[in-house]
Amino acid sequence: MNTHDHSFAAEAVTAADGTLRVHLAGDLAWDSADELLDAVRTRLATGPRPSDVRLDCGRMTLCDSMGLSALLALHRLVSAAGGRLHLDHRPAFLDRLLLLTGTHEHLTGRPGAAGPADRVPDGGTSGPGGPRS
Repeated sequence: MNTHDHSFAAEAVTAADGTLRVHLAGDLAWDSADELLDAVRTRLATGPRPSDVRLDCGRMTLCDSMGLSALLALHRLVSAAGGRLHLDHRPAFLDRLLLLTGTHEHLTGRPGAAGPADRVPDGGTSGPGGPRS
């Protein structure tokens, strides 16, 4: 019997520096993708638009094809608003999904394989050339 709770939660908070931080937990799947998009859309529609939207994926437990679709839609939404989307604390399964679907570079801004070297201390991602500004 599995006792893990895989329900989804997306908590969006605007930090003092204006960055929109969205903490994800649970399964980003067909039944929760709209919740993520709505949380960010609401924040983008009210107040000043953030230059950075940081998704903390550290507590994400699953990302299915609809979850990936939501991440791609979110990338378009944030880019259209003049911001940059960051996927912080990506679990290994998310990196595998991004690499298998050819969306890794598009969503992270970094080519090639992801791994421990891609993690930077602030929770962002970087590649072989170091953190991206």
